[in-house]
Amino acid sequence: MLKQLTRSGRLVLPVVFLLLLALAGQSQTGTSKINLKGRNISLAEVFKSIKKQTGFTVFYSNKLLDDSELISVDFAGEALNTVMNSILKGRQLDWLIKEKYIVLQRATPPTPPQPRKTDPANVDKVQQLRGTVTDGSGSPLPGVSIRRKDVNLGTVTDTQGRYLIEAPAGTALVFSYVGYGSQEITVGSQVTLHVKLLEDDADLAEVVVVGYGTQKKVNLTGAVSMVSGKELAARPMGQTSAALQGMAPGVTVKQSSGRPGADGGNIRIRGVGTISASANDPTAFNGANPLVMIDGIEGSMNNIDPNLIESISVLKDAASSSIYGSRAANGVILITTRRATADQVSISYHNYIGWQDPTNMPKLVNALDYMLLINEAYVNTGRTPLYADALVQKYREQNGVNSDLYPNTDWQKETLTGSGLQQSHFITIQGGTQKVKMLGSFGLFDQKGIIENSSFKRYTIRNNADITFSDKLKAKIDLQYVNAITTDPAVGSGEIFQWMNGLPANLIGVNESGQWGVGWNGNNPMSASKDGGTNRTRAPFGSINAIVNYKPLEWLEAEAAYSPKYALTSGKNFRKAIQSYLPNGSLSFRTPALTSLNQSQTQSFFNNLRATLTASKNLKDHTFKLLIGGSREDYYAEWISAYRDTYVLPEYPVLDGGSASNQQAKGSAEEWALQSLFSRFNYSYKGKYLLELNARYDGSSRFSNGNKYGFFPSASAGWRISEEGFFSGLKNTINEAKLRFSWGKLGNQNIGTYPSTAALILESTAMGKQIVNTVALNDLSNKNISWETTEEKNIGIDLTLFNNLSITADYYRRRTRDILLLLDIPLIIGLNRPNQNAGTVDNKGWELGIAYKGSLKDFNYNVSFNLSDVKNTVADMKGINQTGLTVNREGHSSLSLFGYEAQGLFSSDEEVAAHAKQFGMVKAGDIKYKDQNGDGLINESDKVIIGGTIPRLTYAASLGAAYKGFDLSVLLQGVGKANGYLNGPGVQPFSVGGALGGTIREENKDRWSVENPNAKYPRLAFGESNNEQASSFWVRDASYLRIKNIQLGYTLSAGLAKKLSIKRLRLFANGSNLASFDRFLSGYDVEAPVGSGSIYPQVKLYSLGLEATF
Repeated sequence: MLKQLTRSGRLVLPVVFLLLLALAGQSQTGTSKINLKGRNISLAEVFKSIKKQTGFTVFYSNKLLDDSELISVDFAGEALNTVMNSILKGRQLDWLIKEKYIVLQRATPPTPPQPRKTDPANVDKVQQLRGTVTDGSGSPLPGVSIRRKDVNLGTVTDTQGRYLIEAPAGTALVFSYVGYGSQEITVGSQVTLHVKLLEDDADLAEVVVVGYGTQKKVNLTGAVSMVSGKELAARPMGQTSAALQGMAPGVTVKQSSGRPGADGGNIRIRGVGTISASANDPTAFNGANPLVMIDGIEGSMNNIDPNLIESISVLKDAASSSIYGSRAANGVILITTRRATADQVSISYHNYIGWQDPTNMPKLVNALDYMLLINEAYVNTGRTPLYADALVQKYREQNGVNSDLYPNTDWQKETLTGSGLQQSHFITIQGGTQKVKMLGSFGLFDQKGIIENSSFKRYTIRNNADITFSDKLKAKIDLQYVNAITTDPAVGSGEIFQWMNGLPANLIGVNESGQWGVGWNGNNPMSASKDGGTNRTRAPFGSINAIVNYKPLEWLEAEAAYSPKYALTSGKNFRKAIQSYLPNGSLSFRTPALTSLNQSQTQSFFNNLRATLTASKNLKDHTFKLLIGGSREDYYAEWISAYRDTYVLPEYPVLDGGSASNQQAKGSAEEWALQSLFSRFNYSYKGKYLLELNARYDGSSRFSNGNKYGFFPSASAGWRISEEGFFSGLKNTINEAKLRFSWGKLGNQNIGTYPSTAALILESTAMGKQIVNTVALNDLSNKNISWETTEEKNIGIDLTLFNNLSITADYYRRRTRDILLLLDIPLIIGLNRPNQNAGTVDNKGWELGIAYKGSLKDFNYNVSFNLSDVKNTVADMKGINQTGLTVNREGHSSLSLFGYEAQGLFSSDEEVAAHAKQFGMVKAGDIKYKDQNGDGLINESDKVIIGGTIPRLTYAASLGAAYKGFDLSVLLQGVGKANGYLNGPGVQPFSVGGALGGTIREENKDRWSVENPNAKYPRLAFGESNNEQASSFWVRDASYLRIKNIQLGYTLSAGLAKKLSIKRLRLFANGSNLASFDRFLSGYDVEAPVGSGSIYPQVKLYSLGLEATF
């Protein structure tokens, strides 16, 4: 099927692009001077000629005008306004320009001119006014509408922004253009008037995408944040989810890895609302991920290029997201992709190329220091020094020079590639007619890692088509194909970094002969990353989004959509055996012992069928809108995997190349379905009092009979105080003021595909000389499992001050009940514990967003700031007390750090003897733990909560500025309160790969001794566990401020761009993750604060790019 989809894409896309290019011949940009002569020609032919000469399409309803009417015309070099006014004379029609359309509409009676005193000498004197209209940067604006308020007369600017209009002194002229603030200017005695229009983002953002529709921003009663696609595309990022960081209050994004293809952001909206995902991986919480909808289809943010995004709406409270019911408990992210906006063919190209460096790497000691420090650790624990004084002296004499006899290997320098190239190329072609518009795009993103055989490549092909059959019937057909290819060293990049940061410098990486050195018993990050084989995953998928919209009546609209997706993911891990050598050339370790191939394939099918009916009515001061709809989704996936080893030909990575003696094969499948009914009712009285009711009724295959269906309602209200009469005196200061109140219930079905079913374990067992298939029941089922439910209350306020300062603030409380927990059952049952609806988690918090926009002559600027906080509390665990480093315990936040409370370091052996018994051989300089229960023994019962990992007080600030073609943007992002805890290889002294003898960081030189009693770290010890216990001693402050992005750009002037035959050209330089200010563990990234030292670090990116439109 995928091959057919790919083949179809290869056929369809060239046809689409050829169609768009053909349209270019029909939509050439002309001047605003029109030459047209003819007798008895139809109005339709006249309008076609106007479009051909000016590029403006005349748009009208057949009810207003019969375009078959024959007229005679004779225009020679006439201005567009003259031609239009002549054609429409006596027809009671007005015309205006919107983007590239001349829109005809029924004429309104002109406003009677106000009496004014005039000089008799000027009576009936005609005054012609001319000038230019430009944008904030001084570029001319073609197609600006200029209208006189006293009479039905107007004109538009030509392609150079110039205009000419008859305007006697005292006439009020209105200059308007879509996307820009209008200006009204009263004409004096001048004959020249130049006007500058500024972009009006408020107009552009007036309509906000919400669930199954749109709403005016002023009518929103829920907590919704908007992010423009331009803001996302301006930040060069590999994964779109990471680009959302810092963009909206209440949205926390953690980018904990820089590994190509896995450097996406972990998104949380208003905290963590579940703990059910912690059974196998306490740090995952995949059940807490928000729902992502792309043009109405569930998807992944990382499968869409930022250049394709028009806007993002983040639905944060229950009222705004309840229409998505059981999938919206953790918030909803609605992504709207770009569509064609003009009938002219337009080609745009966006690219950047840059290089990457790790944000942080731990500083490790050299070979000599390592030998001295581990000798000290040996002596401190009663051992003989590991390295003899004579050998240590030889290293001193070498003075750091690396050799086979006295190696001094810098594992980081030798393993890292130096700089990973990252580049992005994105081409968009759009155009069409009044009937058909298309936007086709092709994107390539290519990211090399900072180690060998680490890369990510993504190809994106998309075509969005809008078809207008009539005024009542329209359709959209969107086609998409994405192929993502991820490559990693076969052993895994985590293991590469573990060895890189854990191996002592006195081991050999590469012998002087050029052969691979032994490393650590054959484990060598240099050889493993370069010659150890690759783990490559190819993940192509295709989707279709077909939507039909029918509007039989002005107040009634019906829409139906079908959206299938198909994905095929193929994995191939071919791990090669690497032979290492001693310095004399003799064979040493072979790691691994055998070359092996593990190959897998997963294919999935997803169908989404939905339909809505919307009715809207205005009755005097009352506005009503009702939406009802239904949807059905089903998903099926199956996978297989196979394994073989003992490859004779190491360069032949196919299954048949391996031995069949140890071959393995397995596979499985899963499926689920969800069917739903939903509705939304909106009411507005005079635009002042707003009400919204939502309801959704979901049925899920994940639950047993009796629990399959859930009902999720919400209600919200708004009061636009600024529209009250008593507020009129403040309107010049407080332009908009609105209070919002909301309540709602949501569900969560992201708790496994078959949570209520007991899985059967299928195995094979040898019985005598035969292999017998067996079935085992290991888990106890629970047919009563149902939805996790979330109830949320929200109060908010929206303010606009002085026309350029906007403030949004929210306070909320959210409680999630019936969270799945593994509760104890009698041991006599003999089966594993089943999941039960038992847990409760609370989240309460607040959000604040402030934005300001201003200008000083040619200097335009904007500043925004957002700050939010959420307090997460596990309210009920039914008495379960989890253990481990991260736990969920009643009265504390989810994923709290759990360990011993450190009381500093022992200052003497006498103090050790007087304290409770700890772990192993404890001496002065070791960590002292508090005996919580006073029983004289430090053990598991003395552990307490020692920190919280959920970020608090997240904030971001952005600055934008533009001056005469130059533009600058800066994004700062940070966390005000969080804890981190790193341990294991690369962090703890002398630990590597689960064994003892690893290296040590430079920072650990500040260790306790009699001469250094106030040291930062405990005494060095080898083979003792006391100082490696989970404790508050190792908890670090994970708050930070990061310079997330800086971009400087320059846009060529319109005149220069025209000489280059380009509509627009912008050049820019960008820096991402430039600096971090924190007090975290030296050498490690603060956004990955929990885990071990085997983390692929985040990267800094320095890039250059351009944006061009033709």
